[in-house]
Amino acid sequence: MKRRVIAGLIALAPVLLALWFGGLWWVLLLTFFTALGAYEYYVLIERSGYRPARWYGFAWTLALMFSFWSFVPIEPQLVLTFGFIIIFIRILLSQQSAPSHEDNRSPDSTGPGDPPQPERETTAQARDHKPFRNWALTVAGASYIGLMMGQALALRLLPNGLYWMLLGLAVTMINDSAAYFVGVTMGRKRILPALSPKKSWEGTVGGWIAATLAGAAVAYWAPLDLAVWLGASIGLVGGILALFGDLAISMLKRQMGVKDSGLFLPGHGGFLDRLDSIMFVLPFVYQMALLLGAG
Repeated sequence: MKRRVIAGLIALAPVLLALWFGGLWWVLLLTFFTALGAYEYYVLIERSGYRPARWYGFAWTLALMFSFWSFVPIEPQLVLTFGFIIIFIRILLSQQSAPSHEDNRSPDSTGPGDPPQPERETTAQARDHKPFRNWALTVAGASYIGLMMGQALALRLLPNGLYWMLLGLAVTMINDSAAYFVGVTMGRKRILPALSPKKSWEGTVGGWIAATLAGAAVAYWAPLDLAVWLGASIGLVGGILALFGDLAISMLKRQMGVKDSGLFLPGHGGFLDRLDSIMFVLPFVYQMALLLGAG
């Protein structure tokens, strides 16, 4: 617990400074977070036996994030399109050095006279020669982290971006905190025990109520020209999205058979765990800001 608190305080100072000053400081901070999150993702995938195009995916993730920066004259859809193609070609060409299907069958392949075998993927080599799966896992990480973090970057760079960011962060943090404390004290009915055994309906609903109030409070206080009822609505939807952002990373870790995705933050589970809710909430707030004419 002591290590967790110390690591949290160390990470909080540069975040607050970059959030306040914005501009290039915010870009540098988001680049740091995005790079570490992408690295954790691809290491996690490789530890599970798959063979994504790690460094191509890593570069594509950063390119997607930077495409949301107005200083970079390349649209996100262009980066997304070429990334899909380049990663596919990279994975396809990597099969030239792979043993043929006949000489190196994967555990779930059978010949004409072989009895049916259940699908088993127990070795890295077997998974290495499933190119579409490796391509899909590379694409999933880059598009998920790059697109979501790119919108988080763009949100702070909007006019009044500081207050839009405070809205998104307040909704996320208050939702998570309220859900935790209500869940600990009153939680009985579990939501998805297979993915997150500790999450309860009582805690979740408590978090949603707190997020709604947080959205209304920021709308009332901040100079965003945002009606209180609309701020409350953004808070409620943000609270719901925060839950699914958390469950998304839980699903990934369960699928890959690991409990902790972290490589860098002691006691915190890693950057992916710290960014899970934020990567769902901040893009939503960004899209709402654009819809309301903030861009």
